[in-house]
Amino acid sequence: MILLYLILLFILFSYFFKRLAPYLIKYIIKKKFEKFNSQMNSNSPFENTSNKKKEKKKQVGEYIDYEEIE
Repeated sequence: MILLYLILLFILFSYFFKRLAPYLIKYIIKKKFEKFNSQMNSNSPFENTSNKKKEKKKQVGEYIDYEEIE
């Protein structure tokens, strides 16, 4: 009798899973896509390039022109 219940439970579970799987997969993909877009928008490397160009380079030392010895 228990075997019959297990088989019936398996058949019902597989039936409901086949009906709900496309909706579950669509929901999961939608959430992952939203998370990906939010991460890409917050860490955009193109926003920071304009700030780097505005910064002036500090002069480290003076230029020394060496002469060649023959």
